[in-house]
Amino acid sequence: MMFQSVTAWDLALLLCKLMLLAGLIGAVGGSVALRSYHDGTRAGHRRLLGYSLFSAVLGLHASLFMVLLQVGQINSSGIMGMFDLELTLMLRGTPVWESAAFRSVGFGLSALVTLASIRALGTLREAPPVAYYRMAQTGQVLAFGLLAYGFTLIGHIAPMSSLVKGALLFHVVAASVWLGMLLPLYWCCGESSLERLGRQMRAFSMVGVVTVMLLIVSGLVLLLTLLDLSELLSTSYGQLLTLKLLFFISLLGIAAQNKWRYVPRLSETGGVNLLRGSIRRELICAGFLVVLVATLSTMLGPASH
Repeated sequence: MMFQSVTAWDLALLLCKLMLLAGLIGAVGGSVALRSYHDGTRAGHRRLLGYSLFSAVLGLHASLFMVLLQVGQINSSGIMGMFDLELTLMLRGTPVWESAAFRSVGFGLSALVTLASIRALGTLREAPPVAYYRMAQTGQVLAFGLLAYGFTLIGHIAPMSSLVKGALLFHVVAASVWLGMLLPLYWCCGESSLERLGRQMRAFSMVGVVTVMLLIVSGLVLLLTLLDLSELLSTSYGQLLTLKLLFFISLLGIAAQNKWRYVPRLSETGGVNLLRGSIRRELICAGFLVVLVATLSTMLGPASH
């Protein structure tokens, strides 16, 4: 699809995809951050649980609404066409329906687990240890697995081999962990002590190395499968994909700067503010990256697919 033929339905689907990705990133990031990426107080725990819950509910609504939008797009009879029950039921068994089902169950499970954690936290007088969330995080891993699997059932990846689908699954999970952790890390810069913040940033550096490796390997598999390298500059899809790669490289550069320049200078005057500003830039760059991903997966496609 070219930008010249974009309709109101396409723009609505794009907005819905942005909400879906934001929900996934926030739900994953908040869950991972509970492993000690906070100030250690009950308020810090509540903020992360609220972040996860809001994101899961946002993603759940986006996943369900996306089906309605696709029904309306097919129906071509205005907004009320979204609520054509007969046409909606006809989608059962299709990739659109199955993908939405996996994503909805995943977001729903994530929200329920988070709600249970919030309720349990309310009965405690002190902030719980990391191990307190062990059972809840097992449920979250299952939820995020369902979510990631849902992305492999639709789009250009759906008819491809298990290897390519596996690459997409790992790509989605790794990206969600990395991008979802940026906001909790930003909060840490204003709340954690210098010693605690230093430990948090060094620990996340190890997580970042693993996620970046997964992103690069899985991204290469997807890139070489979806299009010829000659299409990177000769097609609309390739040009936006090239721009996405540039934003990814920018994120890598900012992350490297955090690790090698700002974290070692935390104890200096203004060191925390420098790190906080760098993470803010990383968040902005990540936002543009998510918009590009949503556009690529919603409004454009590889020339060969």
